[in-house]
Amino acid sequence: MKPLLLSFMSCVALVVAGSPAHAQIFGGISETGTLVLSNIQSAHVKMLVVAAAAEPVATTVSARVPATRVPLPYIAAMGVFLPFIEEASNAYRLPAELIHAVISVESNYNPLAVSPKGAQGLMQLMPATARRFGGSDAFNPRENILTGSRYLRWLMDRFNQDMELAVAAYNAGEGSVVRAGYRIPGNTETLKYVPNVLARYQQALLAALPETDRNALIGSR
Repeated sequence: MKPLLLSFMSCVALVVAGSPAHAQIFGGISETGTLVLSNIQSAHVKMLVVAAAAEPVATTVSARVPATRVPLPYIAAMGVFLPFIEEASNAYRLPAELIHAVISVESNYNPLAVSPKGAQGLMQLMPATARRFGGSDAFNPRENILTGSRYLRWLMDRFNQDMELAVAAYNAGEGSVVRAGYRIPGNTETLKYVPNVLARYQQALLAALPETDRNALIGSR
């Protein structure tokens, strides 16, 4: 049987619309960095991103994902991007959990996201910023994560390894942090953005701990 290959957006349409396609969907990345989904597992398309469901898919989505969030396939597919996050973490000496937190807040793992201001892809890079740090295709997941992480590394060095200021600058621009006196700028968006990213970073760090250590830490609070 010939594999049924779907674009990422096609899969979203099928799942959210509650189509009869309740079979398992596997994901992988092609040699060009493109996300590929298939109903048949193979050497390059082997990560389960949508499990077979006995209940209507639309019901599953509404029950598990708040209406303000991106549909389930984007969230389920985040595991497909983990190799790129690990690559960027090693290349730019950044915690993988921090890269995850930025992607989660910026795009909720939607590789095709475009903001009203024109920021693009998983890490929501403005075209000028992407070019500045060597990126040419913001919708290529690997390139986007590597370029965004390179920028984040530069910000960490620019602000003396102060994660709060680096994250603030990622959102508002490094000039805004400097003009604010090397403090988090006072605009509403950035004041919400920084604690949101740092909270997800802490959650990711906690999730990475062995269960016994995690339970001990939670119990001590």
